[in-house]
Amino acid sequence: MELLQLRYFCVVAKYQNMTKAAAELMISQPSLSKTISALEKEIGTPLFERRNRSIYLNRAGELFYQRVDQSIKEIDDTIYEIRELSNEPFGHIRLLILAASTYLPDLYISFHKKYPNIKLLLSNYIRSEHLFMYDCDFCITAGDSYTPMVGNCLVHLLTERFVLAVHKDHPLAGRKSIHLKEAAPYPFIASNRREDLEYYCLKAGFRPNIIAECDNGTTYECLLKSNMGVTVLPEITLGSILSDDIVCVPLSFPVLERTVNLAYDSRRHMSPACQLFLEFCKEYFHVNG
Repeated sequence: MELLQLRYFCVVAKYQNMTKAAAELMISQPSLSKTISALEKEIGTPLFERRNRSIYLNRAGELFYQRVDQSIKEIDDTIYEIRELSNEPFGHIRLLILAASTYLPDLYISFHKKYPNIKLLLSNYIRSEHLFMYDCDFCITAGDSYTPMVGNCLVHLLTERFVLAVHKDHPLAGRKSIHLKEAAPYPFIASNRREDLEYYCLKAGFRPNIIAECDNGTTYECLLKSNMGVTVLPEITLGSILSDDIVCVPLSFPVLERTVNLAYDSRRHMSPACQLFLEFCKEYFHVNG
C-alpha cells in the first residue's frame, strides 16, 4: 500500500466522483479507477458502492477515509514541522467558504505576502454532512449557516447589518432609511436562500412577491441593475461590492444583523500553518482574545 494510493483515495472520497477527482489530480480517469481497484483488492473489501455511473462511500469506506485522511494530515504536518526548523513557515490550509467570499481576495493576498510558502486551498464544495469535518481545517460561515463539525470552535470575525438594495432610479433609492414593509408593493429578487428573504419580509408584516431567485452572484447583481426588483442583503460583504447603479438603503425595521465566524474543530490537531492562519485572521479582523 503506497501513500500516493491513499492520497488518491482521499480525493475520490472527497468528491465521490471519479471525473472530478481525476481532474483535480490531473490524471486519467481509467488510471485513477485502476489505482482505487488495486487499493480495494489489497485491503480485501470494497470501499465504494457503485450505482450506474455514480460512486458512494460504503460503511467501510467512510471509516477508512476518516482514519486515512487524518493520518495523511498528520504526516504532512510532521513534514511541515521538520521543514519549519529552517524558520520558513510551510504547509497548506484547507479553507471552506460558506459566507463573506468577497473578503477572500484581500485576505488571500495579505496572507500570501506574509507566508508565501503556506498554500490556502479554497473551496465552497459541501458533501455529506457526517464527513464534512474531514474536508477542511477552517470554515468561514455566517449567522445560523450550517457548520457541521462536531467540537466546533467559533471565532467571531465581524457583525454586519442588512440593507434594502434597489436600483438608483427606484422610487425608494433616495431614502435615508426605510421600514421594510414600504417595499412590499415591489417585486423581490432572492438569492439561493429564498427562505431567509421570506423570513425578513414576514417579520416586517408581509409576504414578498419573489419574481426571480438565483445562486449566481453575477446574475443576482444583473437583475438588480436591470431594475427588475429589490432585495435584502448584508451591507458589508455584499452591499459594498455592488455597482454604482445599485443603492443600499438602511433598514429602520426590522433591524437585521448577522455574524461572520471562522469555525474549526477544536478536537483535531492544529498544524503550525493552521495556527499561523488562525492568528492572522484574528489580526486581520481585529479580533480581541
